[in-house]
Amino acid sequence: MQLIALIITLLLLAHAKAQLQLDSDAELLPGSDVEADSQPEPIAEQDRSNCPSSCSCQYAAYNELPIARWINHMTSSDNDADSTLEDTDFLMLSKIKLATCLLQDEHETQELFNALPLDLQALILLHGGNAESQLTMNTSSLRGLNQLMTLEIRGNGITTLIIDEPLEFLQHANFEALRLQASDRLKRPKYSKLPSDDYEYKPPRDVAANEVTPKYELQFESDDVVEIMSYEQHVERLKQTRMPSFYGWSRLEVLRIHSCNFNELHWQMFDGLTQLHHLSLERNGIEELQPFAFSGAPHLRSLSLAHNAVARLYYLGLAGLLELETLNLSDNRLERLSESSFPPLPHLLKADLRQNPIMYILPATFWVMNDTRELQLGSELAALELRSWNSYGQFDSLHKLRTLRLGNVSTASLEQGVFKGLHAVEQLTLRGNILSVQFDAFAGMEQLRELDMSHCGITELSMDAFMGAKQLQLLNLSHNNLTHVPNGLLDEQTQLEMVQLQNNQLTTLPTSFFLQPRLRVARLDQNPWQCSCDMSNWKPRMTNTIRLPSVRSCVRDLNGQEILCRHVVGYETDKNLVPRCANHNGRSVYYVLRKQLHCGATRIFGHSKGSSTRGLPHWRKIELQQQQQRQQQKPKQKRKQHKKPRKSHGSQRNSLHFVLSHQKEPQQKQQQQQQHEASLSQEMSNEI
Repeated sequence: MQLIALIITLLLLAHAKAQLQLDSDAELLPGSDVEADSQPEPIAEQDRSNCPSSCSCQYAAYNELPIARWINHMTSSDNDADSTLEDTDFLMLSKIKLATCLLQDEHETQELFNALPLDLQALILLHGGNAESQLTMNTSSLRGLNQLMTLEIRGNGITTLIIDEPLEFLQHANFEALRLQASDRLKRPKYSKLPSDDYEYKPPRDVAANEVTPKYELQFESDDVVEIMSYEQHVERLKQTRMPSFYGWSRLEVLRIHSCNFNELHWQMFDGLTQLHHLSLERNGIEELQPFAFSGAPHLRSLSLAHNAVARLYYLGLAGLLELETLNLSDNRLERLSESSFPPLPHLLKADLRQNPIMYILPATFWVMNDTRELQLGSELAALELRSWNSYGQFDSLHKLRTLRLGNVSTASLEQGVFKGLHAVEQLTLRGNILSVQFDAFAGMEQLRELDMSHCGITELSMDAFMGAKQLQLLNLSHNNLTHVPNGLLDEQTQLEMVQLQNNQLTTLPTSFFLQPRLRVARLDQNPWQCSCDMSNWKPRMTNTIRLPSVRSCVRDLNGQEILCRHVVGYETDKNLVPRCANHNGRSVYYVLRKQLHCGATRIFGHSKGSSTRGLPHWRKIELQQQQQRQQQKPKQKRKQHKKPRKSHGSQRNSLHFVLSHQKEPQQKQQQQQQHEASLSQEMSNEI
């Protein structure tokens, strides 16, 4: 195994050197396609003489480094164009000097560090091999590389990094599969005051006498108070466990510690990291967040604690992160959320709580997250109960939320009030077990554009289920158990472009279904349709069409700069999506209507332009349609009465008296007259 790992590593190093040679050769080729800048970048050449034999030294753009790709992933926002995350902070256009080295044993490692170029800006250290290949290194060994900005160390699980001196010049650090330990001679800060002394926030249940707002009239459940460790106890524990500290890494902006068994957090670990913006502690087995664990990095913008074992959130664990914008707590063991789970997070834009067995969300949970734009919840391990609490919803106070995704929800009936207060939500996705959707379930969601309720087991829809969601454009009700679509269900949704009803138990549709003015796609396949002439108004250009992902299209000026950009949606025809008749051996609906039922054109009476029936009950809409139909039939009867005199006048010309009065005329004149009469008779018969 050790030999195989060594061979793979050598191949990677050889590939990196070959790529470097190609890059350097391409830069020297005449006529290369290089954009001209106001200040041309000097040609970077490989420094072969100063590069150790077990390393690959090259010039590379910082954007191509693994740590840079992770930063861009953390700061990217797919659904929020107005995000304030500074995505371009880590996109360096100029190339930096990079060395990728393979570590062997401790003696060779120290020699390698001494042989590295002093002007190195990025260093990636790889330690492979089997479980018996142990390696220990100190941070003090890298003190000579004072121009180093990025450091990545990837071990094999038993590789040890001893933090004995701070690397104050480092900006980005990535540690994977390492053992992090602190040296006895590591200098630690000496504080006499705990962070709790200056923290004044109290959760709603701790506010005495309901003194703040009427919302605090709710009865909150009691919870155990977390005990804050004293300073003396903390120092003693640090001596016993040799817990690392990053105190003194003053320029650090990005810190990523993955799979390092970094399972205990304390408030002095990250103390003094005032420049730290992104922190990720995934796959470390963290079970509890100690009070004020991250208060030493008050300017954090993204924090990831995914893939750990956190079973309980207490607001002091995240206290002090007033600038946090992205919080990832996915794949932990949280079972409930309450008003004591989160501290004030006034700038939090995105919260990911997926793959947590959360069953209950108590009222006032999100009262301290008023600026959040995206929220994700749900796990296959436990069903999330959806319900309202008197006049309060589970997501109350999320007034700026735009995207809400809930997985594995459970409710017998989705009622009004569950989504109360979500006035700005544009995308709502539900998965789980929802038997019925009652009236006004989405009332107040005026900005809702995309509603996905597929795979929810829905059997019943109220006629007024979508009342209030007037901006709805995409509706997905596929893969449910619907047997009936109520009349007037989508009367208010005049902006609707796509409806997905495939894989249900539908047999008929209301005749007004295809009257939506902007409808482009209607997925109706995989339903047991009972075909009849009432389906003559179905349109194959809607049912046999799929919607393609949007494509960004831009208008550019003469210099190629983007002036105006927009997302364009495309459509494509797919005949495999055609709906089929269950009562005609699964044949296509359109084939049965044309070849077997021989249905004529079915006339559908729509709403008149002069009047509006929006908001009226369905029975009143039927009455108005019947009255309109009777009014349209009256002018036809009057026109028929005017035609009767013309019919009698034509019949007099064919009478016996008319023929006998012309017997004495010449034979030729009589024949002409008969031809003339025959033509007149034919015209009158056509009119009749």
